[in-house]
Amino acid sequence: MSIYIFCGPVHSGKTSRILQWCAQQKNIAGVLMPDIDGSRKILDLETKILFDIECTDTAHTTEPLTVVGRFYFFTAAFEKANAIIIQALAKKPGWLVIDEAGKLELEGKGFFPSIEKAVSFYNDDKTPGHLLLTVRENLCDEVITFFNIQNCRVIHNTAALT
Repeated sequence: MSIYIFCGPVHSGKTSRILQWCAQQKNIAGVLMPDIDGSRKILDLETKILFDIECTDTAHTTEPLTVVGRFYFFTAAFEKANAIIIQALAKKPGWLVIDEAGKLELEGKGFFPSIEKAVSFYNDDKTPGHLLLTVRENLCDEVITFFNIQNCRVIHNTAALT
């Protein structure tokens, strides 16, 4: 099985559980979006570098922003994260993690470009390594259909990752 979808309700700790699991893995790359001190960050799993993605002071920024509901994200941070994922994909890691495929990606924004490339790569069962996507429970079927994900395994617990 090359593609795993880690599914759970909104704010159920998906990212925290994946972060704990990632800390015990070797040959892992990709990005997580942890909430640290009340704002979203991007964590590059390969370099362990953390950078801001959520703009918490929209009145004092001139940077382009991407709006999702009540959240404002730096558009450049998505571009940087997509570049991290695509560079990682070229190295064919044991695990490529993308947190998360959500409403923004279903609109062709956010992590859409890197998810599209990763799914295309990992849809082949003969491809080495695995793709792990986090997805909100209520968007799981829609994400699978939208990205044409084949032969994936939907999981609700990191213990199911092999």
